[in-house]
Amino acid sequence: MTGKGKGSTICLLAALAALASAVPSRAADIYPSAGSTSATFLKLGAGARALAMGGAFTSVCDPYSAYWNPAGLACLGAEKNFSFFHNEYFQGLGQEYLLYTAPAAGGKALGVRLPAKGAWAFGLNYFYVPRDLERRSGLYEADPVAPISPVEGKFGASDAAVSAAYGRGLGRGYSGGLGLKVIRQSIDGYSGVTLAADLGAARDFFWRGQRLRAGLALVNLGPGIKLDEERFGLPLSLRAGLSGRLEESGALVSVDAEKPVDDYLSLALGAEYPLTSRLMLRTGYRARHHGNELGAWSGFSAGAGVSFDKLTFDYALTPFGDLGTAHRFSLTLRFGEAAARRLPRPAAVAPLPGGTPFVYGVTARPLALARTGVRYELRAESPASGLAAIAFKTLLRDEPPGAISVLEGPVPAELPLPEGLTGLLAWQPAGFPGAAQGDAALLFKLKPEALASGKLVFLYREGGEWRRLGHDLLREDGGYLYFSAEAPCAAYYAAALER
Repeated sequence: MTGKGKGSTICLLAALAALASAVPSRAADIYPSAGSTSATFLKLGAGARALAMGGAFTSVCDPYSAYWNPAGLACLGAEKNFSFFHNEYFQGLGQEYLLYTAPAAGGKALGVRLPAKGAWAFGLNYFYVPRDLERRSGLYEADPVAPISPVEGKFGASDAAVSAAYGRGLGRGYSGGLGLKVIRQSIDGYSGVTLAADLGAARDFFWRGQRLRAGLALVNLGPGIKLDEERFGLPLSLRAGLSGRLEESGALVSVDAEKPVDDYLSLALGAEYPLTSRLMLRTGYRARHHGNELGAWSGFSAGAGVSFDKLTFDYALTPFGDLGTAHRFSLTLRFGEAAARRLPRPAAVAPLPGGTPFVYGVTARPLALARTGVRYELRAESPASGLAAIAFKTLLRDEPPGAISVLEGPVPAELPLPEGLTGLLAWQPAGFPGAAQGDAALLFKLKPEALASGKLVFLYREGGEWRRLGHDLLREDGGYLYFSAEAPCAAYYAAALER
């Protein structure tokens, strides 16, 4: 870790502490319709990693995206996950959450064709209270002498939600997701059942050379729950978030804004710092407009995560003022083989005729330990090449390379482009290190005058044929136009014009 990266992380942690101390200590304002919704357990959060980051998780990819934003399931890859989350809440309250995620595999269910891309998530969220709550009629609350009604017995309450969610990539950096859940709420002798939906979207993009991810989610959309003779609305909420990793340190920084239907707007800032390839430290702060009800420090959170091969353990701590402190634990088991795309060895692919070699400096960020090695995110950059940067995930047994090489030159005649396209440039990586997983993020730069005679098209070579790529124009800088695209880790990439 460089001194610059360490300094940026320390500054971020200091900003979180300053934000907590800067929140006014006066009594918080109560929202006019506070307490008017049912199934409020849906607002508690899920996953110790997310809660340690203050709930700033709308734009983060994780199995628990099934709760925060189903569009985040799109980037889980081919691994399966089984997770158990326990919330040791204050005052004897508790929450359990079971979650299973798996890649979509097509097929049919109940006569309906299922998608072959993306990922599924299935969850059970259960919240319970002690069964010794005192039942009081409230008839004597107006009595100035003895306003407390006598105890008339004991009762209990519990809430549960069974959910299914799906997320997939939509191309050009976009992804979408949908979640459906059946909610049951019971208190004393009353109970009710309803349906609800979660809608989510996300987009990966580059801004000033930094890879970012934005997310938007509308959660708990439904008709509400009817208890006895009255129907109560669900805790509908709109969330928006932005996240990215600091290249110097590998720290993940995320910011969220959330507007519930029954409360004021809240802002959350979270950070995750990789102390080692196994150990993650996390912290966050959530500030509510008009003040946090339980005091300024009730918005603070902190935690850690440790990974052992296929097993990850996460912990989060959140203070709730005089009510006590909540302790949250997550245990995640990863199984099944991650998707790995192995390219032909460099000797099996003819070198690009007339190609000029460029050396790309590689920045490696460890993601997780696996049974067969370490999973890294590698970012290779060469400002002199028309393919300015390549970022991809790979599984390595050895240390990551410090550099890779790419040949740049004209599109070879033995690999003709589809009819109607005129080649500009082609690029041939000299093999991707390790077992490359998923798509690569590509950053191209081209002179504007080279594009004056047609429509720009980017392609990659797979299965003996050229396939088109969606792309986005990011910026114009230094006489070049910069474009972003996502593609499989292929043997060739090309830029062409379509007349």
